[in-house]
Amino acid sequence: MKISKIVLDNFRQYYGNNPLDIETDGSKNIVIVGGKNGYGKTNFLLSIVWCFYGEKIIQIDENFKREIQKESNYQRFLKQSLNWDSKKEGNDSFYVEVELKDIDFPENLKSEDKVVIIRREYLTEKMEENLHIKDINGNDLFFDYEDKINFINDYLIPLEAAKFVFFDAEKIASWAELSTKDEGSVLNDALGKLLGLDIFENLKDDLLTYVNNLKKEGAHTNVKEQIINTEKAIELNKDRIEEVELKSALNENEIKTLKEKIKKYQVYLNQNSKKETSTLSRENIYNELIILLDKKVELERRFNELNELIPLAMLGGKIEEVIEHIETQEKVQNSKETSADVKHKLEKFIEKLFNHPPEPLDGSMTFKNKVFYSDKALGLLNEIFSISEQTIELPYELDLSNSDKELIFNTSGLIRQHSKEIFETTIKDFNSVLVQIGENEKQLKIIDSDLQDETVLEMMTEKDEVERQLEKLIGENGALDNHKEKMLKDNIRLNQQYSIFLQKSTGNKLIKDKIATTKKYIDSLQIFIDGQKKDKKDSLAKNVIIELKKLMHKLHTEKAQFIEDAKIDILPDGKGLKVLLIDADGKEVPKESFSTGEKQIYISCLIKAILKEAIQDFPIFIDTPLGRLDHEHIENIIKDYYPELSSQVVLLSTNNEITPRRYNSIVKQVAKSYLIINENRKSNFKKGYFQSYEN
Repeated sequence: MKISKIVLDNFRQYYGNNPLDIETDGSKNIVIVGGKNGYGKTNFLLSIVWCFYGEKIIQIDENFKREIQKESNYQRFLKQSLNWDSKKEGNDSFYVEVELKDIDFPENLKSEDKVVIIRREYLTEKMEENLHIKDINGNDLFFDYEDKINFINDYLIPLEAAKFVFFDAEKIASWAELSTKDEGSVLNDALGKLLGLDIFENLKDDLLTYVNNLKKEGAHTNVKEQIINTEKAIELNKDRIEEVELKSALNENEIKTLKEKIKKYQVYLNQNSKKETSTLSRENIYNELIILLDKKVELERRFNELNELIPLAMLGGKIEEVIEHIETQEKVQNSKETSADVKHKLEKFIEKLFNHPPEPLDGSMTFKNKVFYSDKALGLLNEIFSISEQTIELPYELDLSNSDKELIFNTSGLIRQHSKEIFETTIKDFNSVLVQIGENEKQLKIIDSDLQDETVLEMMTEKDEVERQLEKLIGENGALDNHKEKMLKDNIRLNQQYSIFLQKSTGNKLIKDKIATTKKYIDSLQIFIDGQKKDKKDSLAKNVIIELKKLMHKLHTEKAQFIEDAKIDILPDGKGLKVLLIDADGKEVPKESFSTGEKQIYISCLIKAILKEAIQDFPIFIDTPLGRLDHEHIENIIKDYYPELSSQVVLLSTNNEITPRRYNSIVKQVAKSYLIINENRKSNFKKGYFQSYEN
């Protein structure tokens, strides 16, 4: 499947009708769309995603979600997406159209050309959104909205796979910082859709919901009331979390605006500082202050993450005692089982030796001799196989499930990974940065105190007021983040309570029989799903390490020990997969220790490995394709990654990323290239790339 054509009509910067042919063929699988920052590359990507998924784009990526949240809600986002010049001319609609080729249609739809055209439009005056799916002749293929959505998800690009098809290469580095649970969830969703397992996952979830409803139905009145109240509390918390996220996004938008204002004030003050009376450069001090403030934010984030581990670190000794007890308990259990098994086999052996034919022909073995040799054989065999009657007596036994044990072992690993030195270094660095910030602010005040111009003094007053507003908003967002974190934890607790209440349900025999039968189907589905994931996890791990060794320059040195292998574990309770990177000593390499560029490389390799396992070839759209990569990584990505990623790769780049020289290095793989031109705030596409586009 490929996208052959995209049309943007009055969408955001794109004034009028803007068609773009992006068809690729054979080895020429790359399309490059260049543009300066602010000209519309990100909105071009957003337009395609909106065309496919409409309001559900918030489920794909945090960046798309923030775009909507900045406008308060989806309807306002749509109203603001109509090109401003077009609106002034009296137009009240915009649309995005995507033409796809080589589609595998469902059996009930016959189309010899295998072409489908998706068009999503919005009428601002009526506040009406329409989705059309047509064949090449303009005939509607579906009339029911749900059928259209299902067709996109089942036969085109599934919503859950979209984050691997449309993404910002620079921002995906944050995926490397996901918790085990979140990473598992991302991989679970991706593999589910890309491998076609989502049908079975959805069926299993539907059956689990059915079981829960049966339990609710069979519960006593007071328990049923508790179940219903807990369900309402969970839903209420979800709504509140969305409200907090919306408020936070609006604040972020305002923070960005205030920062731009402060920057303008600072530029003015830098230009008007009395350089002749001061040996200090205000501009240099201010630039250094900005770097320090960014470092402070990063250290605060790191400290907050570590702060959650402090209670666990304080209990580190106890956790290690529990692990030691678990290991001893398992050793004792295994020893008992082994001893019992060997003793049983010894007794069976002696029984057959003395009391079963054949026996000596002269019958000379007396009963007394049999007993003698039986005891002797038992003693010798016990001695040879070291069977001891003595066992370690445990003061108590822990009744833990495999999931509980896994959680304890993971916690221990996390504590060891974040050692005492990391805590101390983080605090030391944070305090050091605070001191440097104080010094720089003090120097700025000394310089600014020499400024006498009335306009300059007024500008300083305004700047101080904006800085106070900024500080207030940053503090408010910090409080919102804490509130959101608390509600997320509340929902975990509420879900645990919900499970406990459901377990209290008794129900009549009919309900119990229905639950028992349904659970058999659920177990069968889970066994099948786990088996499929187990089959794929080894090839996925193999492909990840192959790609890493191609792209990450630390692995190209002769004595490289940075990453030697990759391993993928299946998380308990169907929570997805966990990727482990292993060094030459067999130890796990924490992905948090990677630089931003290395995180981008790792996630890029993971995406490529996942796409290799997909049941169909997807077109890939990448904004900021080279992100924060250094020169060597850039060369590796351009040469060995994008040309092999998919049969259609669309790169949205600035000329700082894909320079003319880099463009020339892959020109043989480039099917088409375009440049986004912006004149009078109106964007459109021209053929060619930077310095060579057609006028």
